[in-house]
Amino acid sequence: MIGRNKVRVAQDAATLQYANGKSVARRTLGAGRFAPYVGFHIEAGRDGELDEAMREAKVALVEIKHQRPGGAEIVKHWDLGDSVRLYPVTSGPVAPTVAGSLAGGNARETAEAGIGLRWGNGERSKLAVRGYLQPLAQVGYLRLIQFSVRSRMTDELLKALIDHGRVCEAADSLVDRVRHPELVTFHEVAMPLGPGDEQEWGKGDTATVVPFVSAHPPVVDGEYLRGVWRPDSVHAAALREWEGIQHWAREYAAASEEPNGRPPDEAAYQPVYEEAL
Repeated sequence: MIGRNKVRVAQDAATLQYANGKSVARRTLGAGRFAPYVGFHIEAGRDGELDEAMREAKVALVEIKHQRPGGAEIVKHWDLGDSVRLYPVTSGPVAPTVAGSLAGGNARETAEAGIGLRWGNGERSKLAVRGYLQPLAQVGYLRLIQFSVRSRMTDELLKALIDHGRVCEAADSLVDRVRHPELVTFHEVAMPLGPGDEQEWGKGDTATVVPFVSAHPPVVDGEYLRGVWRPDSVHAAALREWEGIQHWAREYAAASEEPNGRPPDEAAYQPVYEEAL
């Protein structure tokens, strides 16, 4: 039986980025000195609905200086600070490493888990996850946000997702099983990300960077869980968007496939770190 397709409505997602100290920015718009910047940010002026939600959530603007061919460009971004809480819509990692997530059948399972991951031969690894930002959800903005990282930061995001899975497992024994008989899934708990310790990254001339890390506590109790638990609106939106997120993750992964449709061999996956990180 051939069946009949339903037209899939693709939802665009604003990109959440993290600056690890190698970028420079100024919080006094149009004046003042640029200084090393650590924090999460989303470019302003690209989506009127998003900009309005940011203003309603009282998110400040920051000017970030981007190095471009031929000179620098100053771009306004919404400054979410050095810590954020994201409700990630994913069923979670299937392997403990980026290379392992792409080995064999794990590449397909990673995409089916709603995680966008690619690492083509000669390319930097790229990892992305979609979800809802807590401050925006609090003002009723329930469009997806895409948190994207590359190179060595993919390791950090994968570790944060694995730790988030630990908290979801702990939540299984804390929720009311009468009201919530299913497993606690990733989007039902806000994933807090914040700055970790300074590290030296790179080869030869190293760079001092501040990677983000999971900010979940080592021990999770009921009081903590209540503070990071999702609102009903986030749960409903995640269920509604899940199929589309899986499709996006498959398309994201396919962008790095070889012409024969197969990803590069696992042996080819060696860390490639950009100098600027």
